[in-house]
Amino acid sequence: MMMPELFSNTPDAEKTGELLAWLRDYASRHVNSFLIDRRCTIPPHIVLDLGNKGVLGMQVPEEWGGRLALSHAGSCQVLRQLAGIDLALTAFVGVNNHLGTRPLLRFGSAEQKQRYLPQLASGRILAAFAQTEPAAGANPLAMTSVARACPDGDFILSGEKWWSGLAAWAGVITVIARHQDSQGVNRGYIALAIDKEQPGMRQGEEAPTMGMRGMVQNKIHFDQARIPRAAVLGSPYAGLAIGNDTMGAGRLAIAAACSGAIWRTLQLMVQYGGKRRIASGLLYQNQHTQYVIHNTWMAAIALDMLVEHIALHLDQEQALPSEVFAAAKLLASELLWTAVDAAGQLLGGRGYCDNNPLSQLARDARVTRIFEGPSETLSVFLGQSLWQGGHPMLSHLGRLAGGNALCGRLAELQTILKQRYPDDVRLEEVSARHLLLLGQALAWATLGGIVHDGDAALRGWWQERWDELHRQIFQDKPVLLPEAAALEHMIASRIGRVEQGAAGEEVLPNLLHC
Repeated sequence: MMMPELFSNTPDAEKTGELLAWLRDYASRHVNSFLIDRRCTIPPHIVLDLGNKGVLGMQVPEEWGGRLALSHAGSCQVLRQLAGIDLALTAFVGVNNHLGTRPLLRFGSAEQKQRYLPQLASGRILAAFAQTEPAAGANPLAMTSVARACPDGDFILSGEKWWSGLAAWAGVITVIARHQDSQGVNRGYIALAIDKEQPGMRQGEEAPTMGMRGMVQNKIHFDQARIPRAAVLGSPYAGLAIGNDTMGAGRLAIAAACSGAIWRTLQLMVQYGGKRRIASGLLYQNQHTQYVIHNTWMAAIALDMLVEHIALHLDQEQALPSEVFAAAKLLASELLWTAVDAAGQLLGGRGYCDNNPLSQLARDARVTRIFEGPSETLSVFLGQSLWQGGHPMLSHLGRLAGGNALCGRLAELQTILKQRYPDDVRLEEVSARHLLLLGQALAWATLGGIVHDGDAALRGWWQERWDELHRQIFQDKPVLLPEAAALEHMIASRIGRVEQGAAGEEVLPNLLHC
């Protein structure tokens, strides 16, 4: 199979190529992923070196102090390369660029840009983004943090944000909150660029995560913090639009990072399989091994093509539906998890050892299926748009190679599901399971349009996954569970109520308070 040439015709291809070569050389001499993971931090010299090279402000233009001013295609290639080195380091760079710096770059005033962008572009300060709350994860409309307008134009911000990457290290944090007027009436949402020295803001507890240990995740508390009017990004009513734009950029960044991590996973599989001998000969020559490696290889190529498709559209200033970014993140994270699990099985006991790079990669990869929208939430979101029909996502799909046929396939699956409901069914009455399956179909159909011009092996790989999804939709049946308390009682009758009381490190007993 021939590898398709990607990202070769971008305006900054030469500059990007030089940066990728530098990253590979730098990583071989200065990055120790095992120590980053064990010490739960990125060494300061790496942060400084990346800042000096311009990697922490990849898309900041020269007029605001940028050293690279990369295109979307260029920045995606950098994230892919970094993920081939260390996924936690990639998250650090991606959060600073696509969640932290982007809102200032896209929506900041001239004064805000002058104040923050030169420092961000050189790595002298870091940037964070805070939207998630205890009861507002995948649904930002549930947030309760409030910025109340004052007569003088300032805002009083109160509330709490959770799981904000880089927040404790950041010099500026973009915070999304409800906007209330001076009478307490909701006026939509607001985005605020808040300085690290802001009175009334307190950095809270860090989350001891399973993976991505090199990058801090923590809570932020706001207690009647008086935020100056000059901190508003865009319009005082544009908070949700700014949040959605930032999340879209973050989802593309995750897709690019997942691509690099899949290539690294594939590399580990090939290296091990090419040396490990089993009863029948080299593990690499085993027919099942070849099938597993082939699937991982096809996933890496397909995801590269999807990321390139989106990045080139953005570089050409062509609008894309938000669902495209959701589909990319959904597919990328699921394909990465499949690849990592397959590699763990292929490497056997060696892959399970904690001093093996695959162990850290698996722990780091797990969260990609959760942050910036869990896979299930994104699938339902996509399914809702398809169920309602006439969405721009279908128009975009129709313009892809073979798009009309793919739209026909989606219509067929939608018909299968809609036959199970009365004609006047409301969207909220449709099973979340059915919307989830339909959303996955929309994501895979989009990928089908991207790989349509690929070779037979790539198209066959896609067709195999599409057929499996079609089977799930056709055979899907409802599941009925007892009440949660009743099921919990049944479980306790088998294994007891497991509540360990021996003294040790403090552990929060309630999962909702983690």
